Amino acid sequence: MYGALHLVTPILRGGVGATFAGRCVYCLCTAGVLVFFAAFGAAAQDKSEKTFLGQTVTPLAGTYVVTKDLNVRGEPDTNGKKVGSFREGDRVRVVGKAKGSWLAVRADGKDLGFVYGPVLMPLIDAVINEPLTGTATITGGTCAYRAVFEGESPIEGQMFNSVDYRAMLECRRDGKSFAFEMPLFITEGPYNGGGKSVHQIGMDVLELAQEYERVFSTNLLYDAEKGEVRLDTVSVDKYLTAGKVRSMPARTVSSALAAAITLAVQSWSPAFWSDFAKALRGSGG
Repeated sequence: MYGALHLVTPILRGGVGATFAGRCVYCLCTAGVLVFFAAFGAAAQDKSEKTFLGQTVTPLAGTYVVTKDLNVRGEPDTNGKKVGSFREGDRVRVVGKAKGSWLAVRADGKDLGFVYGPVLMPLIDAVINEPLTGTATITGGTCAYRAVFEGESPIEGQMFNSVDYRAMLECRRDGKSFAFEMPLFITEGPYNGGGKSVHQIGMDVLELAQEYERVFSTNLLYDAEKGEVRLDTVSVDKYLTAGKVRSMPARTVSSALAAAITLAVQSWSPAFWSDFAKALRGSGG
């Protein structure tokens, strides 16, 4: 298994990412009111109102992480009776949105109470246990891929994990074959403290290391609210082809990972494939 991600380093959009142990990630912020409100659109599946502990709530299903200690109230009000509490880092199951900024939560299969929403950060379940397979069309050929779940790695300074995969690719381009593996990850929490439930997907081609512990990285963003994946940055500008499709629809994590692999291989330029062929020959691949 490739090295786990343990360092969070800020980069400028469009710039070269800082890497550690073969990974590249954006600066990930812990929480924010904007992130909390943006999560509503992504998680809610049924807009009809329901009753929760005698209060009217709009269904909202999802797992959240607590960013600071908070109390659970018997009603959606700061003066409501305290019926429990959560500590920073706890994960809670949200089942509805009450008035104002309050969320209804359950624990141990029972209705528990209401918590102040802006203190929570939305998470996605990014673990796909079944192998993900598919084929992507590229200029001059195709790439068949298979991605398997490897595990989860903590992100230093954050309350959520990197969900790690290993992608195996067999590409055929202009009569040449490229068989290789690359680490692939998706963040279960929103990246960069942005105003939407947007999650980073990253992948590295280890054979194209620019220097010690720096590899060629392709970074994409999965917007769970909009239901799309878009190409964001690459760490080597000459390896990006201009004019290619930069986004694809994705309503699930599985489709998001498939879209990310497809967008990545389609975006790699002739210079990438030329240098990659040399690197593979040099390594005996």
